[in-house]
Amino acid sequence: MASHFHSIKLVVGTLCILLLCAGCSVRRATLNDVLTPEQVSFIRVGQTTIRELADHIGAPDEVTESDFGVVALYYWSDTKSAGLDLGAIGRLFLPYSPTMRLNKIGITPEQLQVVFDPQWTVRAYGFSRKSTDEPIIWFWPF
Repeated sequence: MASHFHSIKLVVGTLCILLLCAGCSVRRATLNDVLTPEQVSFIRVGQTTIRELADHIGAPDEVTESDFGVVALYYWSDTKSAGLDLGAIGRLFLPYSPTMRLNKIGITPEQLQVVFDPQWTVRAYGFSRKSTDEPIIWFWPF
C-alpha cells in the first residue's frame, strides 16, 4: 500500500511540474558575430590597414568621420529573454484564459571602434563595452 501511495505522489508531482512548465519560454538572439580581444589581437597601431582589418574580421558595420579621423564601427549584441505565462495552465482546462506573462529581457549592446589616420592605418582601437556585468537594459516587471 505504501508503494502504491508513493507512486501516486510521484505521478501527481510530475504532472504539477509539467503544468508549471507549460507556460515557460526561453529565447536568445544574437545580432552579428561577437568579437573578442583574442580576435583583434593581430591589430598593430600604425601598421594594420583597413584592408587587413576587413580580411580578418570582415567589413565594418559603419564608417564615420570624427575629430580624430575616420572611425570604423563593428556592432553586436546579445539578447536573452525568459518568460512565464501563468495563463497557459488555464488554457489546458478552460475555453478561454487571458495571457498573464512575467518576462525578463536583458540586452547587451557592444561595439569595437577602430580609428584610422589619413593613410587608412590604425591609429587606435578599443571596445566600447566589454563587461560581464548585468546588461545595460534589463526589463523586469518587479
